[in-house]
Amino acid sequence: MRSLKKSLCVLLCAVVCLGLFPLLTPEAEAAEKTWAASWSTAPINTGYYYNSRVYTDFLINASVRTVIQTTVGGEKLRLRFSNRYGSSALNIAAVRIARTGKRSDTEIIDGTSLPVTFNGSGSVSIPAGQTIYSDAVDMHTESFEKLSVSVYYQSFSAMATGGMTNALSYVEMGNVIDEKTFSSNAPLTLTSGTITYHTTPFLCGLDTWGEGNSCIVWFGDSTLANNSPYYLAEKLYLAGITNVGVAQEAIIGNQLLHDITGATNISNLYGEAGVTRFKEDVLDQSGVKAVFVKIGLNDILHPLTKSMHGLIPQATTDEIIAGYRQLISMAREKGIDIYFFGRQAWKGYQRSFYGAEEDDLVWSQRADDMRAVVNNWLRYYSGAEYISTDPLSDPQDKARIYAPYTTDGAHLTNLGAQVLVDLIPDRLLTDGRLSSIEEYYENGGTDIINYTPENLYTKYTPPAQTPQNNNSSQNEDVMTGGATLPPASTTPQTIPPTTSITITNPAGEPVTEIFLVEITTAPAAEPTTDSASQPQQEKIETLSTTAKVGIILFALLSVGVVSFGVVYGVNKKKSVD
Repeated sequence: MRSLKKSLCVLLCAVVCLGLFPLLTPEAEAAEKTWAASWSTAPINTGYYYNSRVYTDFLINASVRTVIQTTVGGEKLRLRFSNRYGSSALNIAAVRIARTGKRSDTEIIDGTSLPVTFNGSGSVSIPAGQTIYSDAVDMHTESFEKLSVSVYYQSFSAMATGGMTNALSYVEMGNVIDEKTFSSNAPLTLTSGTITYHTTPFLCGLDTWGEGNSCIVWFGDSTLANNSPYYLAEKLYLAGITNVGVAQEAIIGNQLLHDITGATNISNLYGEAGVTRFKEDVLDQSGVKAVFVKIGLNDILHPLTKSMHGLIPQATTDEIIAGYRQLISMAREKGIDIYFFGRQAWKGYQRSFYGAEEDDLVWSQRADDMRAVVNNWLRYYSGAEYISTDPLSDPQDKARIYAPYTTDGAHLTNLGAQVLVDLIPDRLLTDGRLSSIEEYYENGGTDIINYTPENLYTKYTPPAQTPQNNNSSQNEDVMTGGATLPPASTTPQTIPPTTSITITNPAGEPVTEIFLVEITTAPAAEPTTDSASQPQQEKIETLSTTAKVGIILFALLSVGVVSFGVVYGVNKKKSVD
């Protein structure tokens, strides 16, 4: 029996030592490296509807410089371009990315410009209806850095797809993507009522690769199309959580249930219905772990406006609730946490378009009662976490937003956006305690949004040869929607005739004249961005330490039991003999 005990002890000690050895090595302690969304804007159909026809801006022999800001850094990055609403292939001749200078948004820092490739090539053709990722770029970034993405469009490109929030884009004629600055300092904008849209052609995302990187998606309408994603990223950053990005997928005017393209001249800018775009804009984001949702009020209000009355469906509270059920089901199926902000107060918000003398929308108790019913369901019956927006309301009139928190009765000031972020319970973000972002700013905290780590700037010497498409494993990052991407055409396409459109106000008086090109072919009905088209993860991911420990303990227990049985059986047999 003593021999049995000695043998078993020696065997178990050996197994334990061998099993724990990997955990004691530096590789085992390193966090898993992953891609995560660091910046994004929700792509929409940027066409203009006029007399039952669709028109859009266009680019030819032009460079676009887009200034974006990261929310999480990494060792390298990749870009995402979308031709979701294009009716023909989008040809991109060349792309570069650089760190943004301080003197102007169009200035880049000397020595920081890097080429961006697609499957090893400097140019790419994106089929209609599809979205692609670039190859990975070896560029170290930190949270809150401003980056400039410069794209040259040599051949005719109808600007049918673009983002309208979270970036500034500038246009210059010719191929000037290597220039330090652009002569134009006026970004592409569209103003409607109290809201200004900032147009970003085709570029819709930037991911970073780093240890433990993940992201939170900010999904909703114009009440989230503000600085609140950056305030959330700052709040996490200040608490030492530096590997979580926040992707802004908010569309001004967006509805939960309906696409209202064509209802008015610019209603297509309100985007596809939330239940339709949720997969591509949320579930398909790199590294997404959680989504915060604030959408549904426009489904109640838009049909009550004078400009859209009778042109779009009036949603019922039951239909809106059914839409929320869809979002919850889709998120949970993917293992993504979903949280809902309440529909906030809006009394006092008075819309008017193109100089109309009377308001397009007036507050009503009936509409506010519908808001209360939806909030009640989200709070008590949805089964999802509910974040009340009641603290944003005026203490003297709960149907209104407190004046310092709003720009116009519905949309949030920077202070309002900070308060909104602070409404999120800490337990939804971390196991610890987070400081108030509002108090941080009130106490004169440094504006991290303008943070630029100059000591991390890297110089770059262009390679002697242009990278070739050699089908190596490093080029597996490209997402093509299942299509083969041919090289961009070097011959300019035939330019369609342009059309002058005069926009008038309700009184029939001309307001402005714009020149657009007509889209003669309907855009692709559905973008192909299913799971099979997602970019391949680099093969250096490892199991977490917790998972390793669990597996090893289970293996040790199994080996111990088997070993005991074997040794005991052998000794038992000797005893019998």
